[in-house]
Amino acid sequence: MKRAQQALETLAEWFALAGGFVVVVLMLMVSLDALGRKTVGALPGALEFSEALMVPAVFLPLMFVQMKREHVFVGVVTAALPLRTQALLDGIAAVVGMLIFGLLTWLALGKALDALAVREYRIAIIAVPIWPFRWMIPLGTGLMVFQLVLTAIHEFGRAFGAAEPLPEGAEPLPPG
Repeated sequence: MKRAQQALETLAEWFALAGGFVVVVLMLMVSLDALGRKTVGALPGALEFSEALMVPAVFLPLMFVQMKREHVFVGVVTAALPLRTQALLDGIAAVVGMLIFGLLTWLALGKALDALAVREYRIAIIAVPIWPFRWMIPLGTGLMVFQLVLTAIHEFGRAFGAAEPLPEGAEPLPPG
C-alpha cells in the first residue's frame, strides 16, 4: 500500500512539474512574441499555441494540488466546528468534487475522442494541432477524481475514528 501511495505521489509530482514547465514555455513564447512584434515580427502561431498550452498548465497539476490540499477553500464557517465534523464535511465535499470532476472527465473524453478522429487543428500562419491538448483535460480531471476518492476515504476515516495522518506536506485546518 505504501508503494502504491508513493507511486501516486511521484505521478502527481511529475504532472505538476510538467504543468510548471508548460508555464515557463508559455512565458518564454509570449515574451518572444511580444519582443518580435516590436522588432522583426510576431512569432508565428504564438496566440494559438498559447491558448493550447493553457490547458496542460491548468489541468495537469490538479491531482498534485489536491494531494497537498492546496485548493482554495473558505474555512470561516467550518473552522469553529469540531475536527471530526470538519473531516466529515471535507469528505462530503470530496464526494461532490468526484461527481463534478467525473462528469467533466466523461464529457472531455468524448470531446478528445472527437478531436482525435478528425485530427483537430487550428489554422493560423501555421497549422496548430489542437487534438493532443484536448486529451490533457480528461487526463487531469480523471486523476483529480482518483485523488478525490483517496481524499474522501481519508476524510471519512478521520470523521469516523480510523484516522491516519494527513498526507506529507498537507496541513490540517487551523482550530477555531
